[in-house]
Amino acid sequence: MDSIERAPIRVAVLGAGAVGCFFGGMLARAGHRVTLIGRPVHVEAFRKSGLHFEGLEFDERVAVEASTEAAAVRGARLVLFCVKSTDTEQAAAQIAPFLDAGSVVVNLQNGVDNTERIQARFPQPVIPSVV
Repeated sequence: MDSIERAPIRVAVLGAGAVGCFFGGMLARAGHRVTLIGRPVHVEAFRKSGLHFEGLEFDERVAVEASTEAAAVRGARLVLFCVKSTDTEQAAAQIAPFLDAGSVVVNLQNGVDNTERIQARFPQPVIPSVV
């Protein structure tokens, strides 16, 4: 099968914990422009030395952008929603004013009703990672 070349896209990862950093790191390794949005201590580390990303076949520093601000989702075609379930409504409300009309949000959280809770905050499609 022939490989299809795709242009890199801008990705924002809301919640730069284990799940967000894993998926964000993989997307950054694939050449996409990734912004991790998280707590100040993590953002400082990402800005200083990148994301330390270790897998079975690699151990490297991955260049990512980083922010503590919800506005960092602006311009992202893909937003990975990775915050803790208890922060769902607040996080969705914070990013809502900054989402582009064509953005797609993928919910990577645990929880049976989180996708619906996110979707109630904005019109952009919210896709559950599992159904």
